Parts: sequence; structure tokens; C-alpha cells
Amino acid sequence: MRRRTLLLTVVLGLSALLVVVNWTWGDLPGEPPARGTAATLAGVDVRYVERQPAGAAPDRTPVVLIHGLPGTADDFARVTPLLSAAGLRTVALDRPGFGYSAGGYHPLDTQLAVLDALLDRLGARRAVLVGHSYGGTLALAYAAAHPGRVRGLVLVDAAAAGQRVDGIEKAQARLAQLLSWPVVQPLSRATFGQMALRFSADDGAQRAFAPDPVDPVYKRRLLSVTMQQSDLDAMAGEQLAAGDVLKRLDAQLGAIDLPAVVVQGDGDQLVKPEVGRRLAALLPRARLVEVPGGHMVPLVHPAVVAGAAQSCAAGCGTH
Repeated sequence: MRRRTLLLTVVLGLSALLVVVNWTWGDLPGEPPARGTAATLAGVDVRYVERQPAGAAPDRTPVVLIHGLPGTADDFARVTPLLSAAGLRTVALDRPGFGYSAGGYHPLDTQLAVLDALLDRLGARRAVLVGHSYGGTLALAYAAAHPGRVRGLVLVDAAAAGQRVDGIEKAQARLAQLLSWPVVQPLSRATFGQMALRFSADDGAQRAFAPDPVDPVYKRRLLSVTMQQSDLDAMAGEQLAAGDVLKRLDAQLGAIDLPAVVVQGDGDQLVKPEVGRRLAALLPRARLVEVPGGHMVPLVHPAVVAGAAQSCAAGCGTH
């Protein structure tokens, strides 16, 4: 009896400690106020951040920046000022499901319809599309579907050309969906969920930035915005759908006859350098720019991304 009592005491003590750690160290920061413009595009409520240089014509070809999986428009916060200073109009979008746009999973067709509606709202006949990671996948898919609306592509560590979702990523996505069930979600958040999310965010950020240090502003945004349940649902849905999306897109790459710049981190652990090199080789009119470092090129090398976008605004020639 004493052993049972002792065992029960230990279990209850460890459980209480787990809950305390979950609500102290694991407690996630609050979501900051949204900025930018709210709009309903293709039936989806979205947020985008626009920078319009003084004196620029409202219908000037914009540079539209598309974040990855996960992410927000603010992943390009160091790129857009450089483009604005060069006289270019920029629009960075919270993709459907992420940031301050309507949460939850939105399939590829919805993502592309929102992008098309955004160009209509901007009064833009064509745009330069800058896509980072899975945002590069979407930029390519949009270019394949609407080549007449794309002036050029900047594909930054883009997921394409043989990139695949592995079994571990699919299992993590399935687990995330399980933990979002109505009964499970509040229980897990109250006991261990926040701590697990912080561990996951730490590991993901380190892998994304490696070999560079993690940017603290990005890290806080990851914890306060991207770890919201709606973003987690969107991320899980996209990870599970990405395999089919990537296979279909790879079959179209050779037909995307548009000026393109492929910017690739030479130490990227998430989209390997050989993927970027292969993508540049498969696209008929692409050139490759390799930079030192990992996956988060828009934050680590913003001037390179801005330079590529400037060159595409002028036809994607040498900048």
C-alpha cells in the first residue's frame, strides 16, 4: 500500500510540475495587433501590407511577396523597404490560413484564386512574384496557370524540382490535426501543449536559420502568431497536401517560360541546395544566385532578394 501511495504521489507531483512548466516557461506570448490592409479576396478574409513609393503610379507593376509554410507577410519586412527605396510598389500577403488572414487550411486552388483577386484589387495587369519556400511553390503554380499576369519570378529557397514531404513531416501533421480536435485541444494546451509548441518552434527556427543564428524578432513572431491554432491547422493541411501539389507542379516546370531568378542558400537544411540548382536548370529562362547560409534568405540576405526583384521588374536580366 505504501508503495502505491508513494507511486501515486510521484505521478501527481510530476503531473503538477508539467502543468506548471507548461504555464510558465511554455506560456506563449500574446498575438500583437495586426497592421496593413484587410480585404476579402475570392471569398477569403486576408491581410496584406503594401508600400507605395511617393510619386509612383498606382497601376505600376507591383512586387508581390508570398511567404512560405509557415510564415507571415512580415517575413519580408527587411526586403520591402529596399524595394520601396528603389521606387517599386510592394505587397506582402498573409496567405490564407496564416498570420492575420482567415485561419485553417485553404487548398491550392483557393490560394491561387486569392492571389489572382489580389492583383485585380491592386489594378495590376502583371506582377513580379517573389516566393519563399512553399511560397515559391505557389508562385510557380500561379505562373503556370496565369503566365500572362506574371512579369517575372524570384524563387527563394523554393520547394519544387524534386522537393518532397517525408514521412516524419506527414506524421507530425497528423499529430497536429489530432491535437486540434475540439476535446483534445483545450486539454493538451492546459497540460503540455504550449511547452510542446515552444520546443517545436525552437527546433524549427534553428533548422530554418542554420548555420546562421535565429533572428529574435522572427522567433517572437513564430511563437505569438504562427503557433496559434488556426495557423497550425493550415500548416498541417498544407503539409499533407504538398506531396500531390509538388508532383503536379514538377511536371509543369519546363513549360513555365518566364524570366526567373532562383535564389538558394548553400547551407539550406530544409530545401537542399541541389533542389535550387535543379529548379534553375529546369526552368527555361532562369538564372541561379547562391548565397551563404540557410533557409531564411529574406531575413539574412534581404538585399539579394530585393536585387533579384528589381532585376525582374526590368526583365530578370543581370542586376
